[in-house]
Amino acid sequence: MKSKKAAMEMSVGTIVTIVLLMSVLILGIFLVQKIFGGATDSVDVVNKKIMSEINNLFQDESSEVIVKLGSDKKAKIRVGTEDFGIAIGAKTYNGGPATRERLQYKLTLDDISRENCLTKLGRHRTENLIDQPMETWINFDEFDGANTYAIISCSIPKATEKCSQKILMDVRDNEQDADVMAGTFFRIELLSKLL
Repeated sequence: MKSKKAAMEMSVGTIVTIVLLMSVLILGIFLVQKIFGGATDSVDVVNKKIMSEINNLFQDESSEVIVKLGSDKKAKIRVGTEDFGIAIGAKTYNGGPATRERLQYKLTLDDISRENCLTKLGRHRTENLIDQPMETWINFDEFDGANTYAIISCSIPKATEKCSQKILMDVRDNEQDADVMAGTFFRIELLSKLL
């Protein structure tokens, strides 16, 4: 009798331990997803560290235009966020010295994206997600040697629906004859507000 009772107690203890361990595991997975789900960092200012990171990306990607968002080029922004900054950089086509006015960038909404903010919010509200004017040539904020740097600022109102929008970015070098020197893209993915 004692052995059956001891076996029963051990079984209950084992079950309780398994349940507690599973709860901790699920909680850990949930917290990791919350922490890294919106893992894109907002940039407030163009400083030496940001400039250095963009310069490293110029070397790694061998491109004239850089958006500092990682390999997926996606800015994950929570609804209700104000002044979320995305760092960008460009370099002159011939390696000559840059100025704020020599290189300029222009942002355009990609109308072809399937599930995008245009279908949910409409063009006017979608354009207002980015604080810079759309389809207008804009000077870069900083320059150093042949490289220029700027921050694209996004503000997402609290009542905005979740959506994803592709943004096209063109860069021109005013010392070059062609209108557009290089281009790239990035995506803004709006996430639910944290509870």
